[in-house]
Amino acid sequence: MVFNFSVILKHVALCLVCLIGDKLSDAVEKPPLLRACIDNCTHVLIGLIASEIFLNGSTYNTAKHEYLLLLCEAAVVSSLIDLDHFIEARSFRLQDATNLDRRPFLHNSVFCILIFLLLIIVKPFGTSNFRLSTAVAFIAFSTHHMRDATRRGIWIKSPFQDDSSRPIPYVGYLVFTNILPHVMTILVRSRRLEAVKDQFMELV
Repeated sequence: MVFNFSVILKHVALCLVCLIGDKLSDAVEKPPLLRACIDNCTHVLIGLIASEIFLNGSTYNTAKHEYLLLLCEAAVVSSLIDLDHFIEARSFRLQDATNLDRRPFLHNSVFCILIFLLLIIVKPFGTSNFRLSTAVAFIAFSTHHMRDATRRGIWIKSPFQDDSSRPIPYVGYLVFTNILPHVMTILVRSRRLEAVKDQFMELV
């Protein structure tokens, strides 16, 4: 019962971070640096809380330092995605980075698909830490992209297409962000792919 209540509190905190962070980002226009910091901190907190919910629900026995490293990974990845604005602008000036005529490369949601496929592929063969790390990276990327998609839609660029969807409904973004950690927990805990590993080892 305590566990369930703690999870509920984490989801309440996650929703509050989403709502308050977006309201502040919209309300604060100047100085631009403050707005950028609020926006980035919101991404970090969302990735951090969502990843903590996922890690807390996983059945892997991780050491305390490994747990903290995974949470650091969630925060760093969620934040550093926005560095591509500066890379794309080829400038360290915030004004240049926030006034691009195109979306920067790390905001291409193909990255989310690739990380998810990597998780599926390595799950039967990789170590538990690598699985958790890949899942955390996916959570950090996908929550970042989904939050941005409420304003610009989901952008997919590949050799076959270069399109953006319509902006995602805000309620859909909140539902996705809250459900994702549990979906990833179920996926990582699934024994179906473990059977594939056992069969492979028998063949070898």
